[in-house]
Amino acid sequence: MTFDVFILVPSPHPTGPVKGAIALANALVAVCNVSLVYLKEGPGADAEVDTRIAVISLAKTGRTWIRKFLAYRALLKASGGRSRTYSISMCLSADMVNSRCRDLAVICASVRGNLPENYRHEYGVQGLVLSVVHMWLLRSFDHVVAMTQAMADQLQRLAFLKPKVIGNFIDEMALEPYRGVHSSNGGPRLVFVGSLTSRKQPLVLLSAFAKVREFYPKATLDILGEGPLRPEVEAFIVAENLSDHVRLRGQVENPYPVLASADLFVLPSKSEGVSRAAMEALFLGVPCVLRDVDGNGELLGVGGPSATFRSDDELPVVICRLLDDRQDLVGRRGPLLPATFRQQTSARRYLDLMENAK
Repeated sequence: MTFDVFILVPSPHPTGPVKGAIALANALVAVCNVSLVYLKEGPGADAEVDTRIAVISLAKTGRTWIRKFLAYRALLKASGGRSRTYSISMCLSADMVNSRCRDLAVICASVRGNLPENYRHEYGVQGLVLSVVHMWLLRSFDHVVAMTQAMADQLQRLAFLKPKVIGNFIDEMALEPYRGVHSSNGGPRLVFVGSLTSRKQPLVLLSAFAKVREFYPKATLDILGEGPLRPEVEAFIVAENLSDHVRLRGQVENPYPVLASADLFVLPSKSEGVSRAAMEALFLGVPCVLRDVDGNGELLGVGGPSATFRSDDELPVVICRLLDDRQDLVGRRGPLLPATFRQQTSARRYLDLMENAK
């Protein structure tokens, strides 16, 4: 029997969870009916949605949360109820709505990161309380999915849950046109894709890049993203005479040509669920340097051309070590993304979860 899948997210913003929801919807629509549901309006997710997917905005039902909640329940009820309906939510507001729909659908929460750390960076000390509330809420779901084993272990330790591990993934078909043979022309090129926030640590990267240039004076760095630290980032670039070597590109609608042409993707975040930008880089064949937190080690795998680092002082050393092997990387543009984070693998695991729930 064909079943209906509803994927509920806060709004169509160009964020990792929303792009993840779209990638999941695109992967599932070939075998089941899929609806992508937004609680609020937004500027758009910068990701292509398969035309077979029903896109629904609950913002049109009214401004109050109770109206949106009742409208979502009506959608689930109209699809046939729990016997043939599956509802997946991502992020706190969507999880709050979905958690009260267990009588109408098999409900699943997809946890997108290190909740205590992410909330603390976003909201300060109060964020730790919010993370406890969110983890307590997850106990009401039929299924909780974590993107890495490290994330699952944390949820089991802090919330006494037993999450299923299903790797985060990207929409691979959309990226395929950008994957090609890499040229060795010019100096080494580094790229950062992410928000300019204290959690993403762009100033740590700039400090490391200044040291890397002592050994690679022709090296360049592209920074793609916006955020509250932009004035500090700009001031650092000027103070360290990096204006000719660092390109501060802001929010880029299509970052893939820049990402695909890089020698290294570097992201020194203090906390990551599974970086979508890092997965995109790996799929495009670009080695990554990531801080050794959360599930980054699982994403990079063992024995490949990527590496993790632990301390800020170690970052320039790791970057230089990988750049020393740069000539070995020229022309290598096969996907570096581990099998557990490939689109078809993860989509199949979601399907197994749904089929076994019936």
